[in-house]
Amino acid sequence: RREMSPFGVKVSIIEPGCFQTGMTSPEATVKALERRWEKLPAETQAAYGHHYVEAYSQCINLLHRLSCSRLSIVTGCMEHALLARFPRSRYAAGWDARLVLLPLSYCPAWLSDAA
Repeated sequence: RREMSPFGVKVSIIEPGCFQTGMTSPEATVKALERRWEKLPAETQAAYGHHYVEAYSQCINLLHRLSCSRLSIVTGCMEHALLARFPRSRYAAGWDARLVLLPLSYCPAWLSDAA
C-alpha cells in the first residue's frame, strides 16, 4: 500500500460508501440473517432479544433506501486513479463516504488507515 511509495509504487485508495448492489440487497441479507438466527442456541437468541432480527431488518432496509444506485461514481474514481497524470491518494465515492471518510483523509495516514 502506501508504504511502497519510496519504491516508486503509486497507490490510490478508493473508499466507496453505500451503493445498491446485489451484495447489499435487503431481501438476501435479511433472509441470510434469519437462517443464521434459527441455528443459534436459545440462550444466544435470548441475549440478543426477540426483536433483534426485526430491528436489524429495518436498519438494512433504511440503509438500502439511502444508498446510491449510480455505480458509475465508483468506476469514475477508478478511471481517474488509473488514467490521471496526477491521481489522488484517496477517493471518497458517494455522499456518505464524503461525510465520514473525507474528514479522516485530513488525519495522519496511520490514524485514517486504522479507522
